[in-house]
Amino acid sequence: MAVKGSPGALETAMKPELSLYLDVVRFLAALVVFIAHFALHRLSGGFVWQLNAYGHEAVTVFFVLSGFVIAYATDTRERDPRSYTLSRLSRMYSVVLPAVLLTVVLDLIGSHWRPDVYSAEWGFSDNWTLARLFAALTFTNEIWGQHVTVGSNAAYWSMGYEVPYYVIFGVALFTPPRWRTVAVIVAVLAAGPAIVVSMPLWLGGVAAYHFCKRDTLSARTGLWLFFGSTAAWLAYEALAWRYGRPMVEGGVYLRRLEVLQDCIIGPLFVAHLIGFNAAARTLGPWLLRHAPAIRWTAGASFTLYLCHMPIAQFLLACAPWPATDARSRLLVFIGTLLVVFVVAEFTERRKNAWRKGFEFLHGQLVKRRHAP
Repeated sequence: MAVKGSPGALETAMKPELSLYLDVVRFLAALVVFIAHFALHRLSGGFVWQLNAYGHEAVTVFFVLSGFVIAYATDTRERDPRSYTLSRLSRMYSVVLPAVLLTVVLDLIGSHWRPDVYSAEWGFSDNWTLARLFAALTFTNEIWGQHVTVGSNAAYWSMGYEVPYYVIFGVALFTPPRWRTVAVIVAVLAAGPAIVVSMPLWLGGVAAYHFCKRDTLSARTGLWLFFGSTAAWLAYEALAWRYGRPMVEGGVYLRRLEVLQDCIIGPLFVAHLIGFNAAARTLGPWLLRHAPAIRWTAGASFTLYLCHMPIAQFLLACAPWPATDARSRLLVFIGTLLVVFVVAEFTERRKNAWRKGFEFLHGQLVKRRHAP
């Protein structure tokens, strides 16, 4: 998540207003993905179906955010391969492992109770083979045209993009210069064309961070850029609503059909972030006043993104009413959010404990390597 990285941890070497704004954006992006899926006919009878199309844009925002946050992290504290790797492992697996386990358990129970709401017609598969689990947990589920589904967890696909970006970026950053070019080429080839085609979005976030770090724009220019990019984004939405979104058939190796839309949304969001950074002192006071609430809410963003689908599907299976019933819709929507915030207490809010665990494992491996 995805999204992923943690703007909530950005307290140094970055304007506090920008750090808080990143928190707001990442939670809203996760919420938009959830609402877009909730709008599907199988979960709500097509309630607020108009919002379904915005899920793809929210993922685009996540990719840019991720590049921005990882650029910040490697620029300020993760300056060696060990620190970088341990941080990425703890961040991802603190949510990914519980999310996959939750998906397996809820899917097995829910499909047993209500097999009618777990259907292969919408992509559900209860074929929990070791190969499928291995692809999910090693984030190889999308390489070279693969699309290994993880039960009802339709949002999991983006992990197969996100982590390869971490790997390619880490290889480019930390490989010794004499081997760097070859190592990057190998990493890119291993990922495959679909992942690489979308990587400019992620690199746009990296570029945005380094531009913001220079902080050369005036507040006035920042306001023009912030509101101008927002207006252009809204204009695109109006045109897309009227004429349709620019989609292209990508074939087996280029699965993301919204790649043309990415070329619009990605740069607009990069400009949006740069504009906010320049005008942060003007735009951000209200964020500072609500900082604790923003930090706490954003601390469930990754869990919301990665766990909402299996939870929502399971709650639908538990509901005694059809998906079109208002009571079912309330149960699925409100219930999913409540469960997510409970789960987050044991996942991303505990990422420091996960990091300590990975540090311990790394220490044990080093000891074994140097043991006589």
